[in-house]
Amino acid sequence: MKKNLLTSLLLALSLSALATDYDLNKPFGFCTVSSRTDATSTYDITGGGCYTYPVPDGFTGKVTTLKSNGLDMKDNIQKAIKNNDVVILDGADGEFIVSSNIGITASNKTLIGINNARISTKWKMTDEIKAALDNAGVPSMSTSGGGGKLSNGQTVSEEAEFNTRQIIINLTGDTKEDYRKSGCLSLSSCQNVIIRNITFVGPGSVDVGGTDLISCTGAKNCWVDHCEFIDGMDGNFDITQSADFNTVSWCIFRYTSNSYMHQNTNLIGSSDSETTGKLNTTFAFNWRAPGCNQRMPMGRVGKIHMLNNYYNCGGASLCMNPRKNSEFLIEGNNFASSVKNCYKNNDATAVTWADNNTIANTSVSKPSSFGTTVTVPYSYTVAPAADVPDAVQNGAGATLPYGENSGSEETTGKTGSVLWAMSSNTDAEVSSAISDFLASTTMTLGSELELDGTQNISGVGIETKIKQNNVNATSASEYNAIRFSVTTKSGYKFKATELSFFATRMGTDRGKLDIKWVDVNGELSLANGVTPNRNNASTPYTNYSYNVSSNSGATEGTCSLVINIYELSFNNGSDNFKDVGFAQILIKGTVTDNSTGITTPVMIKGDGRLYLQPMWAESRQLI
Repeated sequence: MKKNLLTSLLLALSLSALATDYDLNKPFGFCTVSSRTDATSTYDITGGGCYTYPVPDGFTGKVTTLKSNGLDMKDNIQKAIKNNDVVILDGADGEFIVSSNIGITASNKTLIGINNARISTKWKMTDEIKAALDNAGVPSMSTSGGGGKLSNGQTVSEEAEFNTRQIIINLTGDTKEDYRKSGCLSLSSCQNVIIRNITFVGPGSVDVGGTDLISCTGAKNCWVDHCEFIDGMDGNFDITQSADFNTVSWCIFRYTSNSYMHQNTNLIGSSDSETTGKLNTTFAFNWRAPGCNQRMPMGRVGKIHMLNNYYNCGGASLCMNPRKNSEFLIEGNNFASSVKNCYKNNDATAVTWADNNTIANTSVSKPSSFGTTVTVPYSYTVAPAADVPDAVQNGAGATLPYGENSGSEETTGKTGSVLWAMSSNTDAEVSSAISDFLASTTMTLGSELELDGTQNISGVGIETKIKQNNVNATSASEYNAIRFSVTTKSGYKFKATELSFFATRMGTDRGKLDIKWVDVNGELSLANGVTPNRNNASTPYTNYSYNVSSNSGATEGTCSLVINIYELSFNNGSDNFKDVGFAQILIKGTVTDNSTGITTPVMIKGDGRLYLQPMWAESRQLI
């Protein structure tokens, strides 16, 4: 389109540094073939006939658009998939809550998310459940033996799972254990399915033999692209039971403090007896983010291509794990310095570890290749591993600029940058390109707090340290509040959809946080009295993440993410003030022009950069 060409040219001329765009925006990898060795055996993966939004003019397939009604949407989504070729999930009215997995058994389907579409499980782990599991000593129990018969008559062979399930039954009264079905999608014996631009949110990982966020069993030639997976109960996305020729690209896998144990991300092959010759899978440009512990992936039987993935899951017990009868081709991946357990082979047939992989931690030995050189039957380009962290962190996840006004001429020009100064009471610098609607972003400290320099949080990045200022505060108040504020100009409204940040306690066993969002609707309490992990813990940070799309209002003027710090000082009666560190403050939302009604999604990050995805953009730009 002419306007897109002109806009792209202006951006290229006006912006001094843009990350190289490795996103092909089309199917690639194993989903495009039907043989693990023969390059001539291609497969035309189309999904329901298109995989971009808006649906092209002249498309003759059946298309439907769904919005959330705030209730259980499982049946609505399942019927829409059954009766249509392309299903658009529009997140404008909030997240899609599902009581259990949505089954996809029909072939030739496309599922696309727009306007920050999220599918979220109805059942969630609670602090009460986690406390009961801690009190019972579940984390130290065996995951390979023990067990017994539950009060509902079910027999469980593992001690940790047995006690976990019995405690949840006791607390919830769910004797049928319907909570164990808390997943989002199940691809079963289907073919040619495309899923893009959707965030999947589970209940929190817990060892109950439960459901994955997405399970792919026996499905072939599926492409899952630009999605985010958070807190799956069992796995985040498992591919098993002779599934074959599938690609997972530009996705984020992570776990938050909602998860308890069993943060096992991707399983390929459910047992050593899986049928050989199947389970051929491509993982490309995915982000294994903080909270992931193992299975990234653990793979059996298949030929598994690991291309340009990024790992910054510090504290993980094991990342890549080639298992029985598998062949791994590992190229251009980047492991952050916080990651120590990058790889372990368990009886694989062959592994080709290319020299272009990067392990930043110098104490980790480079794995060795063995067996016959592993190759794949499709063409591809390996990006330099040094480019992977920026490319993946800026492009992975549900970041495709899909929304109601995609392609609208009036959206041209709504791009630019801000400098969100990570210092006290300092206004942001806002570039002229967006100064028509965004006035400023600021970080403001209460009088009882002060900045205490910066320090690296392992696996997360540079964080700002904040301490109490000679005050032994024991509760939240305006004086110990940090405010990350967004201010719009008159005629524009900002609506928050997602808030997140990382926090750590620096050298102290004390310190609590209260977290809330403040806008024209008042105060929305998100957490009270929570305690981040300590910097010397195996996972030296806590990721706090909240979806507020259904609770926040469109705001003219200023709205704020407010974090109170208290009970941090005077450890053992001494004037020994400690720190809480914060990193990657992220406020996602939309800005609406009141005069035109045009809405533009934005992401404002606390590292000083604004990521803006105008809805007309054909690929995501780092501004």
